Amino acid sequence: MRDRDRFVGFAFAAADLLIETNHHGSILFTAGARCRLTRGEVAGLIGTNLLDLVAQTDRKYVQVLLARIAEKTRIKPARVTFSGYDGVPFQALLGGCRLESCPGSLFLTILLTSTPRLRPDTAPLAAAAKHGLLDTHGFINILEERIVQAREKGLDNGLTLLLVEGLQAMIEELPAGAAEEVREGIDAYLRGISADGDSAGQLAPDRYGVVHNADIQSEEVQDHISQIVRSAGGELSEGIRTWSLDMAESSLDAADAARALVYTVQAFASAQSGEFTIASLEDGAQRMLSDAVNRIGRLRATIEKRAFFVVYQPIVDLSSQSIHHLEALTRVDGMPSPADFIAFAEDVGLIYDFDLLLCQSVLDTLKAYHKEPKLPDVAINLSAKTLMSPLFLNQFHAVTEEYGVLAKKLLIEVTETVVVTDIARLNEVLQKLRAKGLRICLDDVGSGATSFQSLYGLQVDFAKIDGSFVRGALNNTRDMAMLRSMVDVCRQLGLKLIGEQVEVPEHAKLLEDLGVGMAQGYLYGHPSRDFAFFAKDWTKVGRGGGVLRSNF
Repeated sequence: MRDRDRFVGFAFAAADLLIETNHHGSILFTAGARCRLTRGEVAGLIGTNLLDLVAQTDRKYVQVLLARIAEKTRIKPARVTFSGYDGVPFQALLGGCRLESCPGSLFLTILLTSTPRLRPDTAPLAAAAKHGLLDTHGFINILEERIVQAREKGLDNGLTLLLVEGLQAMIEELPAGAAEEVREGIDAYLRGISADGDSAGQLAPDRYGVVHNADIQSEEVQDHISQIVRSAGGELSEGIRTWSLDMAESSLDAADAARALVYTVQAFASAQSGEFTIASLEDGAQRMLSDAVNRIGRLRATIEKRAFFVVYQPIVDLSSQSIHHLEALTRVDGMPSPADFIAFAEDVGLIYDFDLLLCQSVLDTLKAYHKEPKLPDVAINLSAKTLMSPLFLNQFHAVTEEYGVLAKKLLIEVTETVVVTDIARLNEVLQKLRAKGLRICLDDVGSGATSFQSLYGLQVDFAKIDGSFVRGALNNTRDMAMLRSMVDVCRQLGLKLIGEQVEVPEHAKLLEDLGVGMAQGYLYGHPSRDFAFFAKDWTKVGRGGGVLRSNF
C-alpha cells in the first residue's frame, strides 16, 4: 500500500487524475479529482470502462493508445476528448505507462487542459475538425511548429510520409462497413502514434504524414496499417511505402529547415499519380528535400547579399501618350527569368523578406531622385499571401514610415499566385493600406487565380487586364468577348484599367476603342534599369516609337 501511495503521489505531480485499468480499459482503481467524469466520488468509476468516458469520435484512437502502452511500456500525454457527465465534451491530456511489477495493469494519468469547453451546439462541427486526421493545410501548419520545437527545444521527433498506393480503389471495392473500418482504423492508428495525438494528416486519398516520437519505426507503421486492412477483409495490391526523417538534423536553421520540409511535404501531397511511386518515394522525397535545402540556402544568400536588381517598365496613359507610372520588376543575378525564383520564395515562405527588400530598394531609388520635378510613381508587386501576413505588414509600415511622403509614390500591385480563400480578410488589409494613401492595383485580371470574385470582393483603384486577352482579342472572338466583359465589369466598379502586353499599335488601338485608359508593353518600352531617364526625361511618347528598348 505504501508503494501505491508513493506512485499516486508521483502521478499527481503531473496530473489531475490517476486511473488503473486492465489492457481492455476496465477501470480497477482511481484517485484524484473527478475531472467532470462523474458527479460522485471518483471511486464510483471503478468497474466501468475508460472507453465509455471518452467521446465516441475518440474511442478507436484511445484503444490505440492503450495498445501502445501495453506494447511500448510508456507513452507521452496525448490530447483526448472526453464526454463530461453533463454531456459537454472537454479535452484533456491522457498519458500512461505499464509496470513490470503490476502485470495486466495500465496506469493512466489525466491532465485537464486550458482548452475551452466545447458547447453542445458546436460539438459535431468540432468533432469533424478535430477527431479525423488533419487536412494538408492543417498538417503543414503543425509540421512547421513541430520542427521548430524539435530544433529549438531538443525534442526527439521524426516525420514519416506514407504512400499506400491502391488504397482508395481497394476501399471503394469493400462493403460499406469494412471500408469505414479501414478508414477509421488508419486514422486512429496514425493519431495514436503522432506527437501529442494531433500531428497526423491525410494529404491525399493514398498519402499520409505523421510527426511522431523517435521510437516509431517505419516497419512498425507499415505492419500496423497492413494489419488494419487485412482485418477488414481488404488487400493492397501495391503495398505500402514510407519515408522517414529525423527532424532535428539539418544544415539549416530551424525556420529554414521547416521551410524545406514543408516544401517537400507539399510536393508529396500534390504530386500527380506516378510522380511518387512505391519504388521512388524514398529516393524522390530525399532528393526533393536536398534540393529544397540547397535552393533555400541560395535564396537566403540572395536576400542577405541583395544579389538582385530592379528594372522599371512604363505604364502609359493612352489619351495623352505620356507615362502614368512605372512598374518595378526584379531580376536576379544569373537567372534569365525571376518567375521560378519568386514562385519558390512564395512556396517556402521567404517571399516576405524578399518583398520587403524590394520595397526598400524602390524607396531608396525614389529618395535618390526626390528633387527631380517629374519623379514618377512606382508600382511594386506584392502577393496576396505576403499582404495577409501580419508580420510583413508591421515591417512594411515601419519601413515606409521612414520615407515620409515619398511612400505615397508607391502603388501596390496585388498578385494572386494561389486562389485566395478569404477575400474579406484580404480586402480589410487593402483598405488599411489605402487609408495610408497607397493606391492598389489588382494584377492579371482574367487569369486563373485572379477571378471575377476578387474584382467584386476587393475595393481597389486599378485593375490590370491579363495580356493574353489583349493579344488574343484581335484574332479570337472568345478572347474579345472575355476582354469586353472584363472591361465592362471594371468600368461598373469604377476601376481604372491597364492593358498588359501591348506590343503593336493594333493592341493599343483596340484598348482605346474599348475605353481602357492605360497600357503597358514593349510598344512603349522594355524594362530598364535606367530610372534616371524616367525621372529626368519624363516626356510624351509616340505610339510605335517606344520609350526604351531593353538595356539590362
